[in-house]
Amino acid sequence: MDLLAKNKTYYESLFLYEKRTLTAILKMYHQQEEMYRSKTHTCADRILSIFQPHVRAIVRGKAKARTEFGAKIGASIVAGYTFIDHHSWDAYNESQDLLLQIQLFKERFGYLPATILANKIYLNRSNRDILEDFEIHSYCKPLGRPPKDPPSDEMKSRMVKAIGERNEIECSFGTGKRIYRANDIRAKLPDTARCWTGMCYFVKNVMKFLRELCLALTEIWRFFIIIVTMRVYV
Repeated sequence: MDLLAKNKTYYESLFLYEKRTLTAILKMYHQQEEMYRSKTHTCADRILSIFQPHVRAIVRGKAKARTEFGAKIGASIVAGYTFIDHHSWDAYNESQDLLLQIQLFKERFGYLPATILANKIYLNRSNRDILEDFEIHSYCKPLGRPPKDPPSDEMKSRMVKAIGERNEIECSFGTGKRIYRANDIRAKLPDTARCWTGMCYFVKNVMKFLRELCLALTEIWRFFIIIVTMRVYV
């Protein structure tokens, strides 16, 4: 630090990755000093790795790992294809993504979705107002006290079906980690890591497209065989 203060040309002579590492070291030093003087254990944008200063600790409270390190993504599924709508290195509340996901859906397909199947964390009062303004239907329990008249059996079956269909997004995260190695991002730069994560789910979408293509070709071949082998009786 004294060398940098006395000789600024030394800093300018460093390579880009050396400047980035040195900046992270200095920032980490000031953070540790601030926590030591204030006798605390947390600070804003705390650096955990000098080689990856953008990585933050995300407290999940899971039995296997209470704290996770890496990016947090907000994804949506349309017709079985996964879209990454939000990629952040900081912990945030997922309910903030609903309006963004609606806007991105309209940009991709040119119209608003008729129905959204979302986790209950998305269905707060403000997001319910957004869904009502856009006239988007969602199967969710009403806020406040339970109604006097219980929902009909048909409504209950629809809600159960909606919950089952929404489980696909949870499975998509597990499949992305287990099969497409989305939990093993080895890129050090934030933009490269974001691209790596996107490629994992891009390959997942490509594999789904190829399965559907193979199924369609198989059905066409079966239809062709039936036409060829069919006998016409007059």
